Amino acid sequence: MITGKTRIIGIFGDPIEHTLSPLIHNEAFQYLGLDYCYVAFHVKKDKLKEAVEGIRALNIKGVNITVPHKETVIQYIDELSEEAKDIGAVNTILNKEGILRGFNTDVNGFILSLKEEGISIKNKKFLILGAGGASKAIVYGILKEGGKVYIYNRTLSKAIAIKEKFKDHGFIEIVEVDKSLTENIDIIVNATSLGLKKDDPMPLNPELIKPKHVYCDIVYPETPLMKEAERIGCKVIGGIGMLLWQAAFAFKIWTEVEAPIDIMRKTLDRVLTKG
Repeated sequence: MITGKTRIIGIFGDPIEHTLSPLIHNEAFQYLGLDYCYVAFHVKKDKLKEAVEGIRALNIKGVNITVPHKETVIQYIDELSEEAKDIGAVNTILNKEGILRGFNTDVNGFILSLKEEGISIKNKKFLILGAGGASKAIVYGILKEGGKVYIYNRTLSKAIAIKEKFKDHGFIEIVEVDKSLTENIDIIVNATSLGLKKDDPMPLNPELIKPKHVYCDIVYPETPLMKEAERIGCKVIGGIGMLLWQAAFAFKIWTEVEAPIDIMRKTLDRVLTKG
């Protein structure tokens, strides 16, 4: 039951209608008997500053930040965690008595989603598609775990910026995607938002994907390229694992309570099975 004492948590994004975050967080709050409510806010780029100011004005306890705001939002936040500072992207904000602190739980969310599937990262060659906020977290996590990164992005300047940012953290190269490259890649990661909308183009030509590849996608529940990778015979990891684990870390930041992972996972499974 929502009362005058209920603390509000939210998520800012554009688009936002697809998000499963309210379902998993509200189920977790209810299970633990915590007086919180999680809601989705459709925030356009030109309204982000006002939306962040609204966190303080409305005494919202915290928010998640998703596409396309993870980098832009930093300029409106008071403090950053070390990881958020290193990565240059924020996906979680905590409001502590009017001081807004930014975190990045995507990095550990991605790493745990791979480890949960038995995928080792050390010395593996990753092709990362995209150079946005999610890509930064993924690249940072891979390099931290000893993996090698090959990054492709249509806008070259953004790829160059990521290489410059992380060149001291490990092996990172900017590439053009062709057969000779993908022959030597172990794991392909779509770190773009392509696949969220029905008419989105595929982020990679399926002909470049081989059965030996592991294909990962941060979009959920399933994209056309994920289906193609499955047809080709790849091990496919969707965005659900990353969603689950980044949510668990964010949950603890806001509530100071360990997230009920099993409950959140069961909620996702139930929703996706229906969908």
